[in-house]
Amino acid sequence: MARYKAKPYSTAPCPPGSEFVFRMPDGREVGKARSVADFVRLLKIAPLSAVIYHASGGHFAPWLEMMGEKELANKIKDMKGNDETLRKRIVQSL
Repeated sequence: MARYKAKPYSTAPCPPGSEFVFRMPDGREVGKARSVADFVRLLKIAPLSAVIYHASGGHFAPWLEMMGEKELANKIKDMKGNDETLRKRIVQSL
């Protein structure tokens, strides 16, 4: 049986002050990503309402582009949803 092999996400840090801040719709901070690897890890565990908030606002793709991940940004830029399948689709696309 084949084992799942994790994708090698970049651990290169973003410029200071350019971290992706995961926030709840009310503005509370729930996590801060300093690299693409951090972003993917936090995307998997952030509250669903934060994921929906950022996806519906189109916040993920510009940050990924800034991090040099244009291909990943293009894959997820138009993803919208209002349940756990949104998170799953985004993670699978990355």
